[in-house]
Amino acid sequence: MRNRPGVNEGALRRWIAMTGMALAGLADALYLTWYHYDPAVRVCIATGGCETVNGSRFAMLGDVPVAVIGAAGYLLIVAALATRRWGPPELRRTAGYAAYALAAAGTAFALYLTAVEAFILHAYCTWCLVSAALVTAVCIVATVDLAASDRA
Repeated sequence: MRNRPGVNEGALRRWIAMTGMALAGLADALYLTWYHYDPAVRVCIATGGCETVNGSRFAMLGDVPVAVIGAAGYLLIVAALATRRWGPPELRRTAGYAAYALAAAGTAFALYLTAVEAFILHAYCTWCLVSAALVTAVCIVATVDLAASDRA
């Protein structure tokens, strides 16, 4: 990445990192959605608790699989990040706050679900833990990004 006039290299790197992690989270959530609906695709790596977690009452919020909610959340984060990068200048800062707020909400929900895995189900879903790590990482980088843009 060459230094071009008007391009903040640190902001660009943070944006690339957040977008990459959000897209990876989206892929993970889409796989978990597929996992929910098609028993033939179920693969659990390392933990062996995916069936327990995804078959529990905590895998649904009403009639909606938690994985679908996760996919929607990641899509909204990607949309906010796209607006942060390419949207109208007057919306870019707000879009940064939206990406942060969505990632913070996702992190809080992932913390709750991980606590359910640990203390209620006594089983862990590798794919769920990956999603929790990704949304938390997006939240951390979004926090840094907003702090850096406040100093600029």
